Amino acid sequence: MNKNQRILLGIALVLLFTGIALATTSASPGVMIHAFDQNPAGRDEGNEWVTLYNPSNQSVDIGNWTLETADGERETIPEGTTLYPFAYYIYTPPYQWLDNTDEAITLRDTKGGERDKTPVVSDSENDNRYWIRNDSEWIFGVKELERGKIRSGVVKHVVDGDTVDVSFAITGIQRIRLVGVNTPERGEEGYEEAKEFVNRTCLWEEVKLDVDDR
Repeated sequence: MNKNQRILLGIALVLLFTGIALATTSASPGVMIHAFDQNPAGRDEGNEWVTLYNPSNQSVDIGNWTLETADGERETIPEGTTLYPFAYYIYTPPYQWLDNTDEAITLRDTKGGERDKTPVVSDSENDNRYWIRNDSEWIFGVKELERGKIRSGVVKHVVDGDTVDVSFAITGIQRIRLVGVNTPERGEEGYEEAKEFVNRTCLWEEVKLDVDDR
C-alpha cells in the first residue's frame, strides 16, 4: 500500500466512524406509553393517569408533546418536562379525559409525529385495575399488595395529600392510598399545601408499604 492509498484509507475510516457517531447521536429514543388507568376507583375526574417510559440511555425533552384520545381530545405535557433514561413520567389530567369503553391513547411529539399508540381497549371495572404493557402485549389485571408482606418501592408521582403512585420492581406502578390520612380534594382549601408537603417528603423516595388489615 503506497502513501496515497494509506491517506485515502484513513479518510474513509474517519468518514465511516463519523457516520456511525452521527447515526447513533441522531437516533430517536423510543419513549413509549407504559400503562394507563381509564376507569380508576371512585370518580374518574383527576384520578385517571397515563405513564410514559424512556427505555433508552438518553434524556428526552417531552415538553409540549401531546397525548391524544380515540376521539381526538388532546392533553399537552408541560413545557420543560424531561424524561430521564429508564425513568417514568406520569400524567394525570385534572378532569375526566378517557372513555371507559373503546379508548386508545396516541403519543405525539412536538411536530405531531406518532411516537406510540395503545390498542383500543375498555375497562368496565371501577377499581384500581389498569392496562400495562408487557413486552409487546398489553395486559389488564390487578396489581395488589399481599397482606402481611412488606414491599419497597419508589414514589414516582404525588396525586394529592393522601395518594401517591409507587413504582415496584416487578409489578410496575401502583396507586397507593395512605391509611389514616384524609386531605382536601382538588379545589378545596388546603389541597395545594397538602400535596406540596407530600411532594417534599415523599417524591422520588424509597418507601416501604404494607396492606392495612383493618
